[in-house]
Amino acid sequence: MRFRPTRVKTLDSHKHPGEPTWFEIEGGGLDVELVVEHWNEAYVDPSFFPSEYYKVEASNRKIYLLKYSTLFKSWWVKEFREEVQ
Repeated sequence: MRFRPTRVKTLDSHKHPGEPTWFEIEGGGLDVELVVEHWNEAYVDPSFFPSEYYKVEASNRKIYLLKYSTLFKSWWVKEFREEVQ
């Protein structure tokens, strides 16, 4: 599954964009029950705009990846699925 654009509500925070508390997917909204993991992309080249990621458990008990694009100031979402090897 690919990332799709979404709307996200966040906690007020001194860090932009802030921790997500709610997001929209497939025409409905889900509360974020738990932030499982949070990380930023890192590049050696400072001209790249890193994205910020949140792996979250939603109110439907599924795991999603929320991506914040610092370049476009927009949120993206996709369902997280473990890759079996």
